[in-house]
Amino acid sequence: MIDYLIVILEHDCAPFCCYDVMNRNRNELISLDLLKKIVNYAIRDRLSVNFLYGGTPLSPEHEKVIAEVEHMKMAPLSHAGSYENTVFIIDGEEDLRHVRVLDGGDLNNVILRVGKDDLGSLGATVKSLIGRFKRLNVIIKDVDRFTEEAFSAYESQLEDVGAIVGEEYRKGNFVEVNVLSDRVFLTNMNNCSAGTRHLTVAPNGRLYVCPAFYYENEDNSLGDLDDRVEIKNARLLELEYAPICRNCDAWHCRRCVWLNDALTSELNTPSHQQCVLAHLEREASRKFLERVGADIGINDRVAPIPKLDYLDPFDIITNRSVSPEDRERHFAQLLSKPLEDLPVTELLRQIYRTDPKMLTRLKEQNCAVVDLEDKE
Repeated sequence: MIDYLIVILEHDCAPFCCYDVMNRNRNELISLDLLKKIVNYAIRDRLSVNFLYGGTPLSPEHEKVIAEVEHMKMAPLSHAGSYENTVFIIDGEEDLRHVRVLDGGDLNNVILRVGKDDLGSLGATVKSLIGRFKRLNVIIKDVDRFTEEAFSAYESQLEDVGAIVGEEYRKGNFVEVNVLSDRVFLTNMNNCSAGTRHLTVAPNGRLYVCPAFYYENEDNSLGDLDDRVEIKNARLLELEYAPICRNCDAWHCRRCVWLNDALTSELNTPSHQQCVLAHLEREASRKFLERVGADIGINDRVAPIPKLDYLDPFDIITNRSVSPEDRERHFAQLLSKPLEDLPVTELLRQIYRTDPKMLTRLKEQNCAVVDLEDKE
């Protein structure tokens, strides 16, 4: 069930996730006719739209068509002051030198794209942006390049970010930084959902699972707006068919299917880098909650985050010295810790809310058939 479209308004738009824009020298602006077709498609199917802007100013006619549909704008920092209710994208040193353009306006959601080589200044960058956002989404650009040294640097910077955000919380400024605060308040998986909740329309009029697939290979499309969209092996995009992810509690992880495909050749299998990054963030969230939860009075409103003894679940799953039964027991013990003080009836009620059939399956697995004829 698709909820919204991502529309790339020009080829050289501001990337908002871990992908990069390829072939920047051939900038193709979306045609007015195609834009009208997309907006009509969205209105007809009751979809909202995320419009991705580039540096090219759009014509008044383009902007008028955009205004006809429920939408959100995602734009480079150069558009600050031109649009309201816009997610601005900070990408690189040049943008950071101009963040003052965000001052004085409404506090917006901001995306900060960070590369492996920029990790050493992440804490300082977040501190410089305090007061200029209500939510900051930190996006790691080059996940494939991460090494153990980079993981260590990121872990250290997450500690700094935790201290900075903790001080803001104590002052009553409850800002959100995705890699730190999301896991504190989530209760289940909240991933990117490319291909399951949203699709992308490129300036060529073709549909893609997400912008990354468009920039990687334009021929790898799902068809156009007039086609009946069929995603090959679509089930692999769903959490139910990701056996590792569905049992993981790094609920904030983007679970990027493009990265999965690029680094493991499997849409539903995350790479080592993606798992470690998500679990470093999860541990930073655990320490953050431990440090400020009592001070700001949220410990009784959020579930504790249990400490794990791994950064990549594959490290345990692929350990041949551990039996399947011991692996199951290991994960169950770790992931059940937030539920230990929950009454059984409340736990079953929550399970029923999530999936009524699950209770039936649990009973079938755990309740033996009683033989009334057997007197012994």
